[in-house]
Amino acid sequence: MPTELQNLKESNEFLNLLLDNMDSAVLVADEKLKIHQFNKSFLDLFDNAADSILEAGFGEIAGCVNAVRENKACGQTSQCANCLLRRSLVLNLTDKPPVDKQPLNRIFFINGKPVQKYLQFSTRRITFQGRKMFLVIIYDVTDIEKQKIELQKKQKLIVQDLEAAAAIQKNLLPARSPIIENMQVAWEFEPCTQIGGDIFNIHNMDERKVGLYMLDVCGHGVPAALISVAASQFLNSGDGLLGNNCELVSPELVLAKLYREFPYERFDSFFSIICMTIDIRQGLLTYSNAGHPPPVLLRSDGAMETLDHHGPVVGLDCDQSAGQQTLGLEKGDKILLYTDGLLENRNPAGAFFGKQRFYDSLRKYHHQPIKELVASIYNSTLDFRRHAKPDDDVSILGVEYRGQVQNHYSI
Repeated sequence: MPTELQNLKESNEFLNLLLDNMDSAVLVADEKLKIHQFNKSFLDLFDNAADSILEAGFGEIAGCVNAVRENKACGQTSQCANCLLRRSLVLNLTDKPPVDKQPLNRIFFINGKPVQKYLQFSTRRITFQGRKMFLVIIYDVTDIEKQKIELQKKQKLIVQDLEAAAAIQKNLLPARSPIIENMQVAWEFEPCTQIGGDIFNIHNMDERKVGLYMLDVCGHGVPAALISVAASQFLNSGDGLLGNNCELVSPELVLAKLYREFPYERFDSFFSIICMTIDIRQGLLTYSNAGHPPPVLLRSDGAMETLDHHGPVVGLDCDQSAGQQTLGLEKGDKILLYTDGLLENRNPAGAFFGKQRFYDSLRKYHHQPIKELVASIYNSTLDFRRHAKPDDDVSILGVEYRGQVQNHYSI
């Protein structure tokens, strides 16, 4: 016949067996923290001999740092009034609810050496040997807390690395608006909560041509930022669009070189890019596009053209040329480059800002100078998403052509 549970509860042998096989330390103490009973896990936790425990104070037996350093009994050190365990027992003498899993993080001297312990304890009022005492259960969470602290350190390092990557990314953007005769330039850039891969720049190629580009690496984080840095360095090298002595480099040729230098198998990623040159003397715009959102040419009379000629993104196998197109510019024409982060702004309902709202905003503000136009477009996205952080980097680069010139210009 099975043994009744009540019989087990009343069995001292069963209770002793249960207590000694618990992972948690269990002790019975009075209001002065004198120990009257304990289990084996208590000995294992503090590594003290059994014959030194009974009727001794918790601080001396556990090796409390304050009791050891001041060489005083538990309850007599300068820090005992602040002891969380002692204060919880005092609270238990009142009608306060029992204490459950309160932290007790402290150094304990074990085998004569200081050891940082991360503990949690629970207390209950009980009657033991005819006296009001306390049952104290101590849980050792040292390993868990050390792992948590280690993870926090690693997370801090990751955050520092991301901040450094963000600073590098920001430094690759134009430091200020270049001064180009008969041309005005403006931009807005807002990084998302993660490190992204948006990079753009504009610079002189020679005395009559201006080169500009905008690229967007797929994904977020440090890998995307590193690829954008590598691509930016290439574009600013002698083989790129904005490097020294590269006045004869065309957008089409730049993309052909990028296809070769940035294969997917080498970087395990891909990116879109728009490369463009503007001949300010002849009023000619030439561009080549590798899978990037099509720029918009906003004519001075408000007519709008999308420059939608494009090839595949950089990173995909491509043996063919992306090609390029050339268009004539008139005084007052504006060119807007952007990344898909602009269109993918979302409002609280989850709707995207999208192309249509972007085009509607361009029509609404087309008469404004380029600086005000770019700011108006950006502010429209801010209002749309209620000033929340974007899910992706938001980049807008605008150029306004002010007419043909014959003189030199400077940056």
